[in-house]
Amino acid sequence: MNAKNLVGMLFKLQSLIAGGSLELTVGGNSGTITKDELILNISNPEEVLRLAKALREGMESDITKGMKSIPDALKLLAEVGEELSRERKTLTVKYLGRDVVIVGFNAKPGIFGMNNVEIRDKVELMKLLSALLAAL
Repeated sequence: MNAKNLVGMLFKLQSLIAGGSLELTVGGNSGTITKDELILNISNPEEVLRLAKALREGMESDITKGMKSIPDALKLLAEVGEELSRERKTLTVKYLGRDVVIVGFNAKPGIFGMNNVEIRDKVELMKLLSALLAAL
């Protein structure tokens, strides 16, 4: 699975929504999907780690083979951001209700030079990426 396939799955899910939104809750974490936006609110990192481990076991290995470090994860974010921006869609990742990163169409580029990625909280983003990488 590469960034294009990952984003393609999001587009398929969003195409099912004609109006309104779909809200999902897993443990203390939640997600809201609208026609043009996906908002993930991570409140319980342990649940995210469990979910990441389950996904790792069930997904194709392309994405996990290429993601071994924080720079690799940031590269994946940039790829996803480009794909989302082309389709005029946005992904917002929140941690404990605070925006951590905005990826895609509504992102305002910052210091890392990634055009479609806006990092709102660098410290929390690095904590999340480190925890997810440890699970992979």
